[in-house]
Amino acid sequence: MSFLKKRLVFIMAVLLLMGTVLAACSGGGSGAGDSKGSGTSASGESGGSPSGDSGGEGTSEEPLELTMLLSLFEEIPDMNNDFWVEFQKRTNTKLNIEWVPDGDYDTKLELVLASGDLPDVVFARNYNSPTIQTAIKNGAFWELGQFLGDFSEYPNLRDYSAPLGFRYVTRNGEIYGIPRNRPVIDEALKIRKDWLDKLGMDIPQTMDEFAEYLVAAVTQDPDGNGQHDTVGYVHPGGTGIPPSILAAFGGLEAQFDEDGGLIHRFLAPGYTRTVEYMRDLYAKGALPQEFSTIRPTQAQELFESGKAAAYQRNIWRAWSFEQNIKKVYPDAEVIVIAPQGPDGHHALRNTPGIFGVLMIAKSVPEEKVKRILDFFEYTNTPEFFDFIFFGIEGVHHNLVDGYPVMTEQGNIEVGTSAQQPIPLAFNNWWKSYDKAAPKEYNDKIWEMVQNWDELGYYDPSEYVVSDTWTNTWPNYQNEWESKVVEAIVGRITMDEYRAYVDSLNSRPEFKQAYQEFRQFYDEFWAD
Repeated sequence: MSFLKKRLVFIMAVLLLMGTVLAACSGGGSGAGDSKGSGTSASGESGGSPSGDSGGEGTSEEPLELTMLLSLFEEIPDMNNDFWVEFQKRTNTKLNIEWVPDGDYDTKLELVLASGDLPDVVFARNYNSPTIQTAIKNGAFWELGQFLGDFSEYPNLRDYSAPLGFRYVTRNGEIYGIPRNRPVIDEALKIRKDWLDKLGMDIPQTMDEFAEYLVAAVTQDPDGNGQHDTVGYVHPGGTGIPPSILAAFGGLEAQFDEDGGLIHRFLAPGYTRTVEYMRDLYAKGALPQEFSTIRPTQAQELFESGKAAAYQRNIWRAWSFEQNIKKVYPDAEVIVIAPQGPDGHHALRNTPGIFGVLMIAKSVPEEKVKRILDFFEYTNTPEFFDFIFFGIEGVHHNLVDGYPVMTEQGNIEVGTSAQQPIPLAFNNWWKSYDKAAPKEYNDKIWEMVQNWDELGYYDPSEYVVSDTWTNTWPNYQNEWESKVVEAIVGRITMDEYRAYVDSLNSRPEFKQAYQEFRQFYDEFWAD
């Protein structure tokens, strides 16, 4: 089967499951307004009694005490507020969570793994990372497939996980993590529509037009303060290259070498084309000079304070960004775009339908492992999703013509932290939906983006595995990142950068890794 056909099969599976989830939820209207406030919100129930020993309301079982290491995208939540008290009541748990700001999470995780003193449950952002794969081989985590079996005892994990979620985390028939389900449609480039209007420019339809907008934003004083103090595109550190821009230059498609091996995206032609594009942006002042050292919080602050022209983040954040910018610039308008690259690729990256995995430390006793899996099973329903997303009706939201309107308390207590401790039942709309926005706004956004999974691209490097790559790449990663930055800022020529990439790709260990990637890729799509 061709890669395109496989991609279409994936899309159809996602859409079929999305329709199932939406059909299970109540409410009128279309798109993101359909499944609001049903089930948990009104009744306080979350899909019936949990299986096994997981607890839940009405159980006499002792609460399940859990220590967890999770990433955080907002202020540390008050675990004694109404939402978290209700969460722990419904699940019969006592949660002791170490929240780590997302920008610091990978560093913290490496320290925890090195110490050997792991909490019960650990979130791993990148299941395929050398750090995680090495930890698995060293026996740090439980193999969970032996408990899950054919999923007959875990129907919610089977039926309400992302279509290929467990396929992504299965290695040689073994499963070491429970996928955290997320929409395939997620992040997109955000720009200032009010700046476009002031600059007399149309919404960019191509990457060249996007570049023209960025250059105009940094040279023509769109905020009208008489100073050239605006910046162009901002991205958190590293190479400064976001997946959406990489997608526009074919960098997320499967790319093969002369021997048929699957090249990792970092060293594939699409990445090199993207480096060249970013180099041109930098030369024209459309990237901050310090782009490679910007922290995630700094990047968001630059955009949210009205100083940056473009930023990539979750689609749903466009509304909150706009509202915050309006505090300084009342006419601000933030929109999401998907311009096309030179070969017609849209600047859209499809997620694999998951964002990381929840892993159980091997130090946890077997009986407790089963209770943790029952906890994940109990919470992985559309009904519990409604509770996680909207909280308690009458406390965190009120229904107005069937549409949940968040209360002030709800906006404070029901944040993104609520989504972190559990797999969260899959649907495809919620990363495009801001609970604080009016229904009309959310419906408009969803109408615009609902087919973006058909235009976006899945990155094979997110799911293929190679032991050779795991053992080899850490020796080159820092050097490679430095070469990318040097090429973007003009310290080396593009020919020198290409020669460097070619030198890596010609090494026997890389060729071997690409053959292993290809084998995994073919097996992944075999059925």
